[in-house]
Amino acid sequence: MIERNLIAIALVFGIAAPATAQELWSPKRGSGDWSVTLGAGATVQPPYDGSDEFGILPFPVVDVRYKDIVFLSSAEGLGWNAFKTRNFRVGPVLTYYLGNSDTPTGVDEVDFGIQGGAVAEFAFDHWRFDARALQSLSGDAEGLQINFGVAYGTRINGDWRIVLRPNASWYNDNEMKTYFGINSKEAATSGLAEFAPSAGFKDVAFDLDVAYELSRNWSIVALARAGYLLGDAADSPLVDQAGTELQFSTSLGFAYHF
Repeated sequence: MIERNLIAIALVFGIAAPATAQELWSPKRGSGDWSVTLGAGATVQPPYDGSDEFGILPFPVVDVRYKDIVFLSSAEGLGWNAFKTRNFRVGPVLTYYLGNSDTPTGVDEVDFGIQGGAVAEFAFDHWRFDARALQSLSGDAEGLQINFGVAYGTRINGDWRIVLRPNASWYNDNEMKTYFGINSKEAATSGLAEFAPSAGFKDVAFDLDVAYELSRNWSIVALARAGYLLGDAADSPLVDQAGTELQFSTSLGFAYHF
């Protein structure tokens, strides 16, 4: 799911000198029209939302932009800034969700799939407000999810770039059922109680993204996330009986910009 993917990689690389909103939040670009950042590392995270266990996944860092109009990013997906000003941008996006794995025996896993939707952002000085709505287009998920947050970004001693972002996610009925529901068949085979969640807020979370510039081209990227499941998501037997409301993840990688 989108909340378990690689959090705000583009946001980390988007911090520059704090003179204006555009300079602070726009992606770093070279001398030409293209901006390319590539890298890799590892992520430690729960295999599914609500799990009290952890797994290790690859951590790809991909952020390719043309004039900050069209972009391909492992954090944001494939998108187009259809309307963009000094402080605001909005446009369509096509991205992916990871699904989940290692669910309790008898509970179906959610396979990888594609999502489509829109993203909007407003930034000024060190602050950025953002919202993203994504509808599942393929794969096991069938629902809608909306994430919105407020980010604060700054640069320390020239080499350190830091983003703090509290945020919240809302899921519709289908999305809640996909990740937190237990149907009669799953209840019979897993021993967990049957459960049909309704639409509502899925969680609140706090993201910390840190990048340290080793040189003009190389950076170390560290990401951390702490979240707390809410409402029907927290009440799901997957969480209440087999897991925990508190969710943590962390990532570490190297990136090269050219």
